[in-house]
Amino acid sequence: MVHFNNYAKFIENRYGSPYYKWKVFVDEPDSVLDQIDQVEYTLHPTFSPPNRIYENREEKFALETFGWGEFTMLISVKFRNGKVEKVPYWLDLKKKWPKRIHYLLSIHNILSVLKLIIRKVK
Repeated sequence: MVHFNNYAKFIENRYGSPYYKWKVFVDEPDSVLDQIDQVEYTLHPTFSPPNRIYENREEKFALETFGWGEFTMLISVKFRNGKVEKVPYWLDLKKKWPKRIHYLLSIHNILSVLKLIIRKVK
C-alpha cells in the first residue's frame, strides 16, 4: 500500500474557525514514486472542485491547498502498469510543516532578492 503524509500551517482565524494551509503527498522512496503515473485526491464535497489529479512526480504528487477542518479523503493512485490503488487518508492539521522547508524557502527568497538587486546595480 502506498503511504501518504501531510503538513499543515495555521494561517488565521476565519469566521470564528482556524484556517490552515496544508499539503498532502506520497511519502515513499524514489523507487515507488517512479512507478506512479498520477494521483487523484477526492476531497470533502465542500471543496471546489473536490476531485483533483496530480502528475507532479518531482513534488511527490503533492496537493497543496487551504481549509479549516480535518477529514478523510480518498486517494486513488494510478500506476504506470495500469494498476489502481485506493487509499483513505485522514488529513491531520496538527502535523506541522517541517522547519527545514521554511528555512530553505527563506534562503530562496533572500537569494531571489539579491539577484534582483545585483541586476539593478549592473
